Amino acid sequence: MKMMDSWKRATLCAALLALAGTGVAQATTKDGLVDQQMLGTAANQQFGSLLNVQGDFNHDGIPDLVVGSPAGTDMRGAVDIFYGKAKGVAQQAAFHYEGPMAWAQVGASPVVADVNGDGYPDLIVGASNYSGVQQYSGGVLVFFGKEHGVSAEPKQILEGPSTNSFFGFRIRSLGDFNHDGYDDIAVGAMGANGSLGQIYIFKGGPKGLKKKPVSTLAGAAPWIYFGQMFDVGDVNGDGIADIIVGASSPTGGIPGMTWIYHGTPTGYANRDETLFAPVALDDTAMFGSNVTFLGDVDGDGFGDLAVGAPRYADGTSSGMVSVFYGSATGPSGSVRTQTITAGSGKLLFMGDNMLGQRDFNGDGHADLVVGTSSFARPNDETQPFPGAIWVYRGTATGFDTAHIYKLNGAKNTRDEFGMSLEVGDVNGDGAPDLLTGSGVYSDTLSQQGVVRVIFGLPK
Repeated sequence: MKMMDSWKRATLCAALLALAGTGVAQATTKDGLVDQQMLGTAANQQFGSLLNVQGDFNHDGIPDLVVGSPAGTDMRGAVDIFYGKAKGVAQQAAFHYEGPMAWAQVGASPVVADVNGDGYPDLIVGASNYSGVQQYSGGVLVFFGKEHGVSAEPKQILEGPSTNSFFGFRIRSLGDFNHDGYDDIAVGAMGANGSLGQIYIFKGGPKGLKKKPVSTLAGAAPWIYFGQMFDVGDVNGDGIADIIVGASSPTGGIPGMTWIYHGTPTGYANRDETLFAPVALDDTAMFGSNVTFLGDVDGDGFGDLAVGAPRYADGTSSGMVSVFYGSATGPSGSVRTQTITAGSGKLLFMGDNMLGQRDFNGDGHADLVVGTSSFARPNDETQPFPGAIWVYRGTATGFDTAHIYKLNGAKNTRDEFGMSLEVGDVNGDGAPDLLTGSGVYSDTLSQQGVVRVIFGLPK
């Protein structure tokens, strides 16, 4: 990215002050500049496609960066860990693992959880086209944590149920839903069961993940690819993570929707809630194509969630985010909703790319980070695609839509800013940092990928 001129810098600083609020630390950028940039080293590596900074693998008190790159040589894919340091993310990977076969596509949906209960964070990574007993069934690779880092090779590989099931394309940590001392996970297999899709719940144990799922959630016609998009979080305040599944319209006349499966100590079974758009939308708006658990935005003790409708259009805006505020019975039991659109801000297909469960400005309210959509990316590589990231501040009354922190790529460039999103304190100064990547970014090599880090300003 290019440096901003003085007018843009002054405008950005004013926006950041508005985001931070009186007496609140500014989790903002230093003069709006990118502090670190890391590039993929090979063409078609797609470095930076997936980011996670929720684990401290070397136990130095600073979160580390996990980067998933699900392409590369023969589409094997790879996953890397870069340690966080006082000066930011280390430039050399402390851990690198490449897919063991062509088309494995290792690197999908990296997750950090302690599934064997030894106190060390484990790395769980999807390989959505992994071939084991069945070709291209997909797999989930588990690297056990240890005193320094993680195991060099996966200690467990869970395989998908059938060819082309895309098992492992999306993974989420459920925490310890059954309170047995071991973290548990949910794994999507959108191509399973004739492409109707399924989500599998695996419990942790002293030897790692149990091979047999404790629960299986299944899609049903006319919807397809159930499990392609889901998130997890406690939306009813019972201390157990719930599973939130997005389902955009499968055909004309059927609206998009979101399904919620409440967790219990014995697993997941019933579809407990169904959410529809809070305003009238065309079936083509793709409501439900993205869902994000936000955390507690308004501070009422219940988790909230966001549902995207990226193809909503009203002549001014492109895309919409619908926020459903939680209650003791879940979001459907509350009458509180909020719709957010980009207005004339030119963030196209808003709601396709969101990040929740992050308190960006340290005020105790969860914030919403919205990034650039791949739908907006021009196929013509000569056309500009700067990209953007918008941050909405959570408050006691919901999201503040009047004061938005906006960070844009440089004008008339292919910066592709905001394609992947993460927030975490990678330099250990107490302020959350903003990380963004693009797996299809090209600098000197085609689609080598990029990761950029913008340091937050400590209090």
